[in-house]
Amino acid sequence: MALQMQTGMPGHFLLLPGVFLSGLIFDRGSGIFAAIIAVGVGLYLSYANSFGIDFLATNALFAITAAGTATVAELMRAELRRVALADKTKTVLLQEMAHRTKNNLAILGGMIRLEARHGGPEVAAALETTARRLQVMAEVYDHLSIKEDSRSVNMRYFLSEVVEKVFQALAPSGPVAFQMHCDDLSLPNSHALAIGMITNELVTNSLKYAFPGERPGHIVVSFSSGNGIELSVADNGVGLSDAADPGGVGSRIVQLLAQQLEGEIAYERLRPGLRVRVRVRPP
Repeated sequence: MALQMQTGMPGHFLLLPGVFLSGLIFDRGSGIFAAIIAVGVGLYLSYANSFGIDFLATNALFAITAAGTATVAELMRAELRRVALADKTKTVLLQEMAHRTKNNLAILGGMIRLEARHGGPEVAAALETTARRLQVMAEVYDHLSIKEDSRSVNMRYFLSEVVEKVFQALAPSGPVAFQMHCDDLSLPNSHALAIGMITNELVTNSLKYAFPGERPGHIVVSFSSGNGIELSVADNGVGLSDAADPGGVGSRIVQLLAQQLEGEIAYERLRPGLRVRVRVRPP
């Protein structure tokens, strides 16, 4: 009205942004309803100021423009809703797939443990170790977070659960405790799985070999990020002799996983104990 009073030209084209936002933000048909209201306001302003005949063409053009704006807004809102629904559906499907994969791994681990009961001591121990490795793979899916086009795992909660499960499975005879120092960091699921497997092998080795008999001790697991990603597992057990070199199956698995992550492994002999550092490049 102010623009019309100052210039003599109708200013109801300023209503078009409202028409567009109504069609984009609100429910279906809101843009058309807003366009009808805008055309009515425009006609009222024109006729109220005795400009109806002079600005008939302008009002007709405004009605066409408002209808086109409302149609475009409705189409955009429908497309945005379709994209949001597709993204939500994709997320649900990925979560369902992760859940099914975890269940399948858990079933496979249970079958291996069942088979271990019917073998000799060495076979049973090997099968039990394999079942624990499968359990680590399954645990990844409990901590999987799907964001946009990536799947990431919160390492603080994931590694804590991995270490707790290893302690529950091996149940050391002596009073052995563990500490966790882990940055609040999320990694892609492939990196998280490899680091979880490495943690499982290193903590398992410490519990099996570092504390013979009922020797007490503690294990410290640290995971941090700086220039790179570093995992450290240290214990105050019997350690390695100067001539000994880790060469068991678990150590070879750690070596292969570190190579997969383009990382390096360092063994530090402590007095007492042993620390294993694994440094990998950030993803």
